Amino acid sequence: MAGSTLASRTASPISEGIVVVERGSPAGEIWRRFGRHRLAVASAVILASMALAVMMAYRGRAAINRRELTLSLVGLCMGTAVGAWGLSLVAPASLTKLFALLILVAVLVSLIGTGVRVSRGALLAGGGAAGVMGTMVGIHGPPIALVFQNAEPAQARAMLGAFFAVGYATSVIALFAVGLFGRQELTVGLLLLPGVGIGYATAPLVGRFVDRRRLRIAILTISGASAIALALR
Repeated sequence: MAGSTLASRTASPISEGIVVVERGSPAGEIWRRFGRHRLAVASAVILASMALAVMMAYRGRAAINRRELTLSLVGLCMGTAVGAWGLSLVAPASLTKLFALLILVAVLVSLIGTGVRVSRGALLAGGGAAGVMGTMVGIHGPPIALVFQNAEPAQARAMLGAFFAVGYATSVIALFAVGLFGRQELTVGLLLLPGVGIGYATAPLVGRFVDRRRLRIAILTISGASAIALALR
């Protein structure tokens, strides 16, 4: 029968077109392995990033303001919940350009004026925006980083380290809970740790040259670049 001779197919979006791959074919198997490999690398990078964030937070633990950290994490949790709810209503792809525009506006306002000051409202908003964007489009760094753009470098490093440590740990736990983080991801993540350790050990040599002005420039530059990359995705 004609129906029995038709191969089962799966469609996967690539760039602006659609690539149709037959299940069970060599191309289909390559695509399946590529997708799994890419996910394993992404999960491993999250694990390595969590290790770096924990070390950053531990090194600067004396500069951590627990009240400010708590407020930012409350915002993160609320934003994550809103982002998860939003995923059930709106396709993430339709929001990438909107998020990118909002980040660019925040960067522009910071360049024109004095930028964002650390406050209760800014911490809740920055943490919330980080949660929404991180959940829906996978980029949560710029919103919370912009909140600390005028902080002392030591405090900014410690606060962002603590914030990201909790965020990354939550991601690892969530990935494990849904079966997307296992032995393979753990192995790849552990292989990345020597490089993380080298970077962590040499960071103080560079950190002594980073004052508040240079830190602000770096945060605005990275945030702007992230927004542009998000818009072009």
